[in-house]
Amino acid sequence: MYPNGRASWCAGSLHCVVGIWFLSMGAIVGGKDLPSSFEKCHRSNPQFDQCLRSAVNGAIRVLKDGLPEFGILPLDPLAVDALSIEQGEPSSPIKLKQHFTGVQLSRLTESTILKYRTDLKKLIIKAEAITPQVQFVGNYTMDGRILVLPITGQGLANITLHRLKTHHELFGELVERNGEQYMHIRKYIVKFEPKQVTFEFGNLFNGDPTLGKTMNQVLNDNWEVVFRELRSAYEDTFGYIFKKISNQIFLKVPMNKIFPE
Repeated sequence: MYPNGRASWCAGSLHCVVGIWFLSMGAIVGGKDLPSSFEKCHRSNPQFDQCLRSAVNGAIRVLKDGLPEFGILPLDPLAVDALSIEQGEPSSPIKLKQHFTGVQLSRLTESTILKYRTDLKKLIIKAEAITPQVQFVGNYTMDGRILVLPITGQGLANITLHRLKTHHELFGELVERNGEQYMHIRKYIVKFEPKQVTFEFGNLFNGDPTLGKTMNQVLNDNWEVVFRELRSAYEDTFGYIFKKISNQIFLKVPMNKIFPE
């Protein structure tokens, strides 16, 4: 656990730094139970995975307003204090440095789980979800090249992912504390499949209205190329966020209370 939820990592030419405003977990004296508003699914249920799909969909709606007793702040919007991305090789169609601050992620809790599969012996959970729209709004600074065009700017950015399908893979490990077993999510992989991405960067090229309008049009006309180059950065960011949220529950509620017999 990092102070204020800050973590950093490197992957290839990608470098991200993310800080998320969660409450500290603090010392855990004894295991909690799931909130009464959460549906419980028994492992003996032959429709266990289908039950979990329904339960998680219900939990997403509850988490919209946060769970103070679990140290989870409201998830809509979800605040991310900083994100830095450096992407692209000299031969890549995109070579870009971006830094975002004061980011607000909106409409995550409108997601619907389509599939849910568990392997509790291996502590693996897989899911697919659809979100009608995710908005990523924050202050940005940017410098680099998009296709053959130079780009620079500093201002307010709005990146919207439309009809976003996400694939989730959670890999856990058992942690024993005070005679009870907990599931720690050690790895959370997210993959994105948006139907469309729209970009709106304000104050490009020091506020030049003509160049700014033209560049935003280029970004939106070529959104698939742009997003493909930046996809891993956003996937890593969301994976880190979802891992933090998941562990705020999994590390406080024993396994036999999350997945009772």
